[in-house]
Amino acid sequence: MPASSKFQLLTEPEPTAAELVDVIDAFYDALPPIASSGESDPGVVFAGYGEPLLRHDVLCDALREIRARRHGIATRVATNGLVDVAVCDALRDAGLRSVTVNFASADPDEYARIMAPRDGRTQGDALAFIERCSELGMEVEATTTRTPGVDIARARELTMALGASAFREREYFP
Repeated sequence: MPASSKFQLLTEPEPTAAELVDVIDAFYDALPPIASSGESDPGVVFAGYGEPLLRHDVLCDALREIRARRHGIATRVATNGLVDVAVCDALRDAGLRSVTVNFASADPDEYARIMAPRDGRTQGDALAFIERCSELGMEVEATTTRTPGVDIARARELTMALGASAFREREYFP
């Protein structure tokens, strides 16, 4: 991360839902009133130096509290989608309306090589995540990195066929 981003890794332990909401409140409280509503509202994205859905229970608690305190704020999760599909329902019920799913490759073997999923997860889990979120009415953006050898067109076609409403290519940095 460039120094100008002011990005800082979290320290241990991981934050609680209340701590996440407090940070979001502090951010919005520091904005000029016009910047915290309408088109200029930056919204909240749960993403980072790890997979945010590994702690989906905490994330859902934070989403519910954000929705209660700050009506109408756009919220999004950036994920690899390698979770149980039931998590989609929990996210929607907590108020999430938008997800970005990093989809490594339409080829299952290539996907496994790039992502090296754990706990028996596979490309099929990410595809099921995209499909379920779409079925639940969430805005689903799929992204694929221009990794050498990855067929971007196939990744776009597959994710869009499962309900992604947008697709974006990401730059590859070796």
